[in-house]
Amino acid sequence: MATEYKIENRNLYIYLDGELDHHLAKKIKYQCDIILKSYPIKDIEFDFAKSSFIDSSGIGVILGRYRQVQAMGGTVRLSHMSSSVRKIIHMAGLHQLVEEI
Repeated sequence: MATEYKIENRNLYIYLDGELDHHLAKKIKYQCDIILKSYPIKDIEFDFAKSSFIDSSGIGVILGRYRQVQAMGGTVRLSHMSSSVRKIIHMAGLHQLVEEI
């Protein structure tokens, strides 16, 4: 199974499947760039239900999407994080910028 993208209203939902490492981060960045150029997306939600790992590349892709939607008055949300993902998000300070749901 692959990462899935769903657009609803002005929200982009990214359902991660696998580790959010440099391989997946590169693909997500590419796909998000296409979607954000094609649709008036305001908010992005990363769903970690099927992902239990994130590295610095994953932090970077989330931060980059945050900067893109923040410029349009939007926000980034992170959902269904495992305790290990939540710990890394907090260690990186990303929890101060994004919503945790």
